[in-house]
Amino acid sequence: MALKNSTAQRGGRRVSLIRSGSKSAPGKNVRHEPKKAPPPKAAKPCFRNFFSTTLFIGVILFFIGAVSVGLIYTHSSLVSGDYFALRTLEIQGNSRLSSREILETADLTDGGNTLALSISVVEEALRGHPWVEEVSVKRVLPGTLVISVREKTPAFRVLSGNVLHYADAWGRLIAPVIPGSDASLPRLEVEPGAEDAAAMLPALVKSLQEARLPLNMGNIGVVRLSSARGVELYVDNASLKIFIGLEGWTSNLRRLGKTLADLERRNEIGDVREIRAQGVNVWVERRTGFVSAYLDIKGGWSHGS
Repeated sequence: MALKNSTAQRGGRRVSLIRSGSKSAPGKNVRHEPKKAPPPKAAKPCFRNFFSTTLFIGVILFFIGAVSVGLIYTHSSLVSGDYFALRTLEIQGNSRLSSREILETADLTDGGNTLALSISVVEEALRGHPWVEEVSVKRVLPGTLVISVREKTPAFRVLSGNVLHYADAWGRLIAPVIPGSDASLPRLEVEPGAEDAAAMLPALVKSLQEARLPLNMGNIGVVRLSSARGVELYVDNASLKIFIGLEGWTSNLRRLGKTLADLERRNEIGDVREIRAQGVNVWVERRTGFVSAYLDIKGGWSHGS
C-alpha cells in the first residue's frame, strides 16, 4: 500500500489521516486552555487623597473657629456698648411696694445693660419678696425693662411669736404689720385642733367682699376658728357674735346672709346679740333674751319664733 502526502485513496474518495482538532488542522472541537490572569500589582499609597481630606477638615475647623470668635466679639461689644444700656424701668401693679424697693430687691440700677440681664434671675429675686404673689419681667430693646407685679392681699392680722403679722385669706403669714396701718383688718385666732378650718376662710372673705353678707371686714374685730363651734365672728367690739357651723359651710353662709338681710330690713339688727347658723336653721338671740329662728323648710325660708 502506497501513501502519498499522508493521504489514502479508498473507493475514489480522499480521506484525511489528520485527526480533526489536531495542531495541524484546528477545528470546532479544539479546546483552548484558559489564560491565567496576571498577578495584581501592589497598591501604591494614595497620599494625594489623604492630603485633600486633611486640608478640607482644616478649612472647616478654621471656619468654625473664626465664626465663634466673631460671635464672642460681637456679644462682648453689644453687652459693653451704650446702645443697649438700661435707661427706662417701667413698674406696673405695685401699691404697697415702692418702685425703689422693687429695684433694690431685683438688684437693678440705671446704666446696666439690657442684654446682659437675666430675666429669670430678676423674676426669681422678686418672687422671694414676701409681698409679691406673681411677677413677670419683659425686655423691650434697646433699653427698656417692664416689670409687672401682683401683690398679695392681706385679709387678717395674726399674732405669731409675739409679733403681729399680715395674713392672706387662707391665714398664711405674709409680713410683720407696720404700726399704724391696716387697723381695720380683723384679727384671726386659731384654737388648737381647728387648723383645718382655715380652708373655710376664703369663702367667708369672698362673701364679705361681694356683700353676700351685710357685713364688712372693717366692723369685724375678731375671727376665731374653733373645732367645736366652727367659725366665730365678733362684730363691732363683740356687740354681736356670729357662729357658723363648719358642716354644710356653704349652705350656712347662704342662710346667714338671708337672715342678716331680713334683720336689717326689719331694722332689728341692733337688738340682736348672737346669731348661730348651724344645721338647717339659723337661731337668733336678742338682747331681751328672746330667741327666734329662721327655718329652712323645703328649700324655702321662713321666720319663726
